[in-house]
Amino acid sequence: MEEIKEYFGMPITKAAAEMNVGLTVLKKRCRDLGITRWPHRKMKSLNTLIHNIQELGKGSGDTSIRKELESLQAHRRLMEENPEIQLTEKTKKLRQACFKANYKRRISMLRCQLQ
Repeated sequence: MEEIKEYFGMPITKAAAEMNVGLTVLKKRCRDLGITRWPHRKMKSLNTLIHNIQELGKGSGDTSIRKELESLQAHRRLMEENPEIQLTEKTKKLRQACFKANYKRRISMLRCQLQ
């Protein structure tokens, strides 16, 4: 588990290549360890959310943003230890809100460029 844990941040095909094992062998070993799904996308989503929250909190010294950031980083550490852990509903809603805000910002930038 210690060896595999290092590769959770990359796609499973790349992780298998880095470890010099076949994809099927890696998946079988993961199933033996109780990992049903490779956590790359979940980890990437959480890292993106952490990055977005950091960007949001750059200008302000808001303690609630700092606490949320610490909570997300703690959740990431837990996920590295146990990739089967699920995101909390609060984290899912925060992720959705950040995605929606980024989407609206991109759309408004496109509209400005078209005008």
